[in-house]
Amino acid sequence: MRWIIAAVIGTALGAGTASARPAQGYRAGQKIDLEVASCGDAVCEVRTARAFRVMARAASKDGVDLAVRSGFRSRTKQAALYKAYRKGEGNLAAAPGFSNHESGRALDLYVTRGEALRWLEKNGTHYGFHRTVPGEAWHWEYLADGDREHLHRKPTS
Repeated sequence: MRWIIAAVIGTALGAGTASARPAQGYRAGQKIDLEVASCGDAVCEVRTARAFRVMARAASKDGVDLAVRSGFRSRTKQAALYKAYRKGEGNLAAAPGFSNHESGRALDLYVTRGEALRWLEKNGTHYGFHRTVPGEAWHWEYLADGDREHLHRKPTS
């Protein structure tokens, strides 16, 4: 099954790579360099964007519209979200440097559109996407390339 995912994603590698740009992100509090690309109305890490495009095309063939609400977050954006959360004015948010959005691999998806959530729950893992934050049906992370230790860590939005 993994080779099928790799082959499908491999065919999409050429799609969207021209718009990739460098960004500074964070993973587990450590600065990382990454490349981000367009992913719907947001940006995310390049491999995540490619995999999402493949998954969204498959969902579309099933009559389901998948759309990204939020993807990569800068440290500044994460700090603002965390501050609002701590004041009781926002959703759950991890401390800056510790949000999986800062790695570019976490996506908040619109899941209230039609059958989106049901389709993701049934098919998301086939494309490397996992729902990793209990209670947040919209939060999905791309973990297809062996980075599954996130599934055993404390969730971070």
